[in-house]
Order: sequence, then C-alpha cells, then structure tokens
Amino acid sequence: MKKAVNIIIVFTMLIILITNTSASSNVSVMEQNANSIVKLGIMKGYEDGSLKLDNKIKRSEFITLIVKMMAYDKDTNLDSININFTDLKKKHWAYTNISLALKYKLVTGYPDNTIAPDKDVTYAEALAVVIRALGYEKTLTGKWPNNVVNKGIELGLNKNLSLDANHQLTRGEMSVIVYNALTVNFATN
Repeated sequence: MKKAVNIIIVFTMLIILITNTSASSNVSVMEQNANSIVKLGIMKGYEDGSLKLDNKIKRSEFITLIVKMMAYDKDTNLDSININFTDLKKKHWAYTNISLALKYKLVTGYPDNTIAPDKDVTYAEALAVVIRALGYEKTLTGKWPNNVVNKGIELGLNKNLSLDANHQLTRGEMSVIVYNALTVNFATN
C-alpha cells in the first residue's frame, strides 16, 4: 500500500512538473517573441517599461502593431485620408496609425461609422488583418471565421498558439502572431 501511495505521489509530481514546464515554455515563447518584435521597433512597452503581455490587446494597439510590422508608419503622406469615425478623435494616441491602416486598406470601420479603438480583438479578427497585410486575402476559401483560421494555419501564423476563433487576444498572443507573420512570404498577385 505504501509503495502504491509513493508511486501516486511521484506520478502526481511528474504531472505537475510537466504541466508547469510546458506552461512556462509557452510564456517563454511569448516573452521571446515579444522581445524580438520590441527590438525590431514593432512593439513598445508601457511607460513603466513593462509589456503587459497578459493584458487583452485593444484594436488601436493591434492596428499599430500591424502598421509597424508592415513599416507603413514611415509614410507621412496622410493628406488624402479622411477619417470620419464617430468614436475616433484626432487626439487619440493611435489616430495616425489608424489613418495609415485605412490608407493601406488593412482595416475598415463598422457599418455604424465607428472603428472601436478600445475594443478587444479576437483571434479571427487579428488573423483577417494579418492575412490581408501579407496579401493572402484573395486566397481565402470557406466561411468566416474558419476561412481565416484555416489560412492562418496554412501560413503558420498559429505556431505556438492554439486558440479559438472568438478568443480575445492578449498582447503576448498577438506578439506571437506578429512574430510568425514575419516569417511568411508575401503573396504574389
């Protein structure tokens, strides 16, 4: 009986160790990916220097990441861009990046003339924009959201992630998607 209890204890400890190791390796991948895109100037931390990778990512943050990933933030010609979203003021910190995302047709607003800059982003929404940025939007087949999830898998955007289409992304998860996107060849049209 004592031997059986010891075996159960050892087995339980092994399961805990394996679970903790795989959980910490996932965090490590997110941290590594985030630190890499910080070094590339794509992602920035908060004023206190932290990246807050567990925080949900807002549309304004997400749009800024994709604009920087594509190096569109170098474009200063925004004269032709007219933004009339009822929920976005010129003083919003991401106004310029949202303008650039509109210029390059990465995003569109909602039918009610809003852009929802402070709304959380779902995995499917993020994949749709990244796929568009990489030039694969015309290759989507099937219905939403499976079409973008399947294309994301095909392109390897899901490497080190296993998420539901409606999952609200964290900054860490988005850093993994952006990092993965940097390894994808642009579509040739």
